[in-house]
Amino acid sequence: MNKQQGTFAKLLTFANDCKNKMILSVIFAVIGVLLGMLPYLCMAVLLTYFYNHTATLLSVLLWSLIAVVAQILKMYLTTVSSMKSHEAAFTILKNIRTKLTDKMEHVPMGVMLDTPSGEFKSLVVDTVDRIEKPLAHMIPEMTANILTPIVIFAAMFWVDWRLALAALIVVPVGFVVFIGQMIGYKEKSERFYQAEASMNNAIVEYVGGIEVIKAFNRSASSYGKFTQAVKYYRDSTLSWWRNCWIYSAIGVTILSSTLIAVLPYGAYLFMNANIEFAPFITCVVLSFGIAGPIIASLQYSDNFALVFQCIKQITSFLQTDELIRPQKRVVLDQSMFEFRNVCFGYKEKEILHNISFKTEPSTMMAIVGPSGGGKSTIAKLMAGFWDPTSGDIFFGGKNIKEIPFDQLMENISYVAQDSFLFNDTIMENIRAGRKNASDGEVYIAATAAGCDEFIKRFYNGYQTIVGDAGGKLSGGERQRITISRAILKNSNVIILDEATAYADPENEAEIQQAIGKLVKGKTLIVIAHRLSTIKNAEKIIVIQNGKIMNEGRQEELLEKCPLYKKMWVNHMSTMDDREVALYD
Repeated sequence: MNKQQGTFAKLLTFANDCKNKMILSVIFAVIGVLLGMLPYLCMAVLLTYFYNHTATLLSVLLWSLIAVVAQILKMYLTTVSSMKSHEAAFTILKNIRTKLTDKMEHVPMGVMLDTPSGEFKSLVVDTVDRIEKPLAHMIPEMTANILTPIVIFAAMFWVDWRLALAALIVVPVGFVVFIGQMIGYKEKSERFYQAEASMNNAIVEYVGGIEVIKAFNRSASSYGKFTQAVKYYRDSTLSWWRNCWIYSAIGVTILSSTLIAVLPYGAYLFMNANIEFAPFITCVVLSFGIAGPIIASLQYSDNFALVFQCIKQITSFLQTDELIRPQKRVVLDQSMFEFRNVCFGYKEKEILHNISFKTEPSTMMAIVGPSGGGKSTIAKLMAGFWDPTSGDIFFGGKNIKEIPFDQLMENISYVAQDSFLFNDTIMENIRAGRKNASDGEVYIAATAAGCDEFIKRFYNGYQTIVGDAGGKLSGGERQRITISRAILKNSNVIILDEATAYADPENEAEIQQAIGKLVKGKTLIVIAHRLSTIKNAEKIIVIQNGKIMNEGRQEELLEKCPLYKKMWVNHMSTMDDREVALYD
């Protein structure tokens, strides 16, 4: 999307499949406005008849009927216009949300992980929702409201140009007053929308973390953060509106005062026989229809600011740099991952420094080290979630940047520590690993991952709905489900990014044994925090502060790597005899 496009032009890029509805909406609104003028003209004609004593029952009924029919047609066309504009608006909202969710699939995973979930919810749901009302009403109604006074002025000029100019006097004065609202408008409006977004994020965080808040007695500080966000939103709102209220009230008063000049000046001309009664009363009646549409259109200025801010947030995310991957599949050889002088940084902070290593086919490689050292970052780079800042990552003999993302994912099963499940059955959550898998294959994968026993304890077994994000299952159960999903996928490479972090020792040992049997002929890469689970790995890489401190087998590292030896001693000291027996 072109960064130089205006707000309206950017908005229209989402309206390709509903432009006809938008055009029809405007046409019907304009015709409705023109029909809305007829009652005014009918009133002027009848007043002239009465003044000249030429009114008859037939003429009164005729002009009254014309006014009523015009009003009915106006209401009908306005309704049709509103329906068309709403259909177009909701189509545009659908297109925006589709673009946003599609973008989420293509931006680096770091963007998704580093952004609070409440911010994405606010963007996709709340921000897009705020565009609906301006879209549905602003385009047709503002077009009609701008056209109405123009047509009225043209009609008044045709009737009597002097009274038309008299009616026009208050308009520029009113506009000058309204301009006062624009003092600091941009800064105050941006502050308002930022405060609203912060409040939404605080609400999502407070509600989502209520369990932790209560468990650790953090109610006061967490609630204080929430109330602070609400107060900031209140102060930002009041600051913006206080700047607008006085100018708006005075401006509306002035614009509504068209009769201040038209009525006395028209009466003067009439008393001096410089104008006939018919044009005099026609201009007086028409002047009543000037202020309303102008004031209504000015009220849409806030909608312009709203749409501008919303489109700014939407396009800002849509302009996020994507991971560029080719579409054409490549030929991969049997070699696995190779990191060559890989550095990686995110938001100006370098996390990995000149990382180089190889993984051998059909072996188990583990990456261990203190928290925050970059272990999970390496796993995510392997899965193609990010591109390295510098250096190269190879898989199957090809630079990972040359491999289509779909093809890479066919060869890799990635299981993260934060095990996410869809609000669906256990069966379908496992089958997400391979959509065409039979029920029997799902059962085999679940049994291999140690899931079958606890699944059968549920009343509905494999048809049990796991709840939002798998909330009805324990952490260890969710992890075993995601591991069975990876087993079912049957990829050449399985990456376990601390995927057994929440499993108890018995379950973890069972999972490790099952995986050990199933990864024969495959490559297993484990990011581990329990060193006892990876002691038999063919290669263990020790990471600290984004650098490789050492690598080798367990026996080698215990002799030559003080950091690993210290980690091993600390880990074993936390295990009882029963846990040690599970891994021996």
